Amino acid sequence: MQYFLIASVVFVLDRLSKFLAGVGYRGGHPIFFRNGFFSLRYVKNSGGAFGLFPRKSYLFLAITVIAVGLLAYLLFFSGLRQTVTKLGLALLLGGSLGNLMDRLLSGAVVDFIQVWRAPIFNLADVAIVTGAGLVVFMLAGGSRFIGQ
Repeated sequence: MQYFLIASVVFVLDRLSKFLAGVGYRGGHPIFFRNGFFSLRYVKNSGGAFGLFPRKSYLFLAITVIAVGLLAYLLFFSGLRQTVTKLGLALLLGGSLGNLMDRLLSGAVVDFIQVWRAPIFNLADVAIVTGAGLVVFMLAGGSRFIGQ
């Protein structure tokens, strides 16, 4: 139940942040912080990560639906016991659902955070990358380091 709550909180925070970004920045100029190191810029990404394969939203929609199903199965029905792995899966699920909702509603994912010259991203992307990192860490034997 706690992992469902984590995924839900990620989803809600992502949706809320994208709504606020749309209200505050759509059609406007970017807002810069710390001499341009950090900025808020509203963009819609119809492709994949880092804007790869633009206008292929249908492909990423299908991939995300499959990923969400697999993540839900692994998290809730596979019998995994490792807390860190389950946390990673919950973050992946919440972030994937946030970006999936964007694709379903508008055919593109809303991105609005930019750090220095990195590609523009959103909170769902942060959750996805963090969750994937946790899962990879555990698959690589991370449980030896954290005692699970």
